[in-house]
Amino acid sequence: MGRNDQLHRSFRKVFWKVFDQWVDRMTVLAGTILLFITGAVCYTIGMRFLFTRTTIWIIPITEYALLWIVFLSTTWLLREKGHVITEILYAHLNLKMKCLLDFVMFAIGGLACTVMVVLGVQHMMECLLHRVTDVRAITVPKAVVFAIVPIGSLFLSLQFFRMSWHRFGEWKAGR
Repeated sequence: MGRNDQLHRSFRKVFWKVFDQWVDRMTVLAGTILLFITGAVCYTIGMRFLFTRTTIWIIPITEYALLWIVFLSTTWLLREKGHVITEILYAHLNLKMKCLLDFVMFAIGGLACTVMVVLGVQHMMECLLHRVTDVRAITVPKAVVFAIVPIGSLFLSLQFFRMSWHRFGEWKAGR
């Protein structure tokens, strides 16, 4: 093994370690946001029940937060294989065919998420360029709300391609 191969492997190892740390941080942030909106909803319910007053900003903030929670935590869920799968066909395949099917499906998922990155950046840039805001109980720049779509999709596409490459290697090795 040459020096370039060692550097390449070392770089990949460091890259995926840092990537996984960011995925973990994003998931913790998603959990924190979930705790915040849970508390905020309980607060507004309590205010309405006890004092017949409500806070109008909680509903739109909760909607935005739910979008952020999804895009912050989905990569972690994929990495941990937490998605629901249907095994009706999969259970009848040998290991080599499972690897091939996973490789193809993960690659398709990575490509779909890459499209979401591109479309998300385009939408965000359009919102920034035209200064689009969401005017309800509070005024929020839409670019801020939708910024998480390309970010989360980028992480998700990288994770899909990582898993695809891993399964391709297993398929190629005949495992």
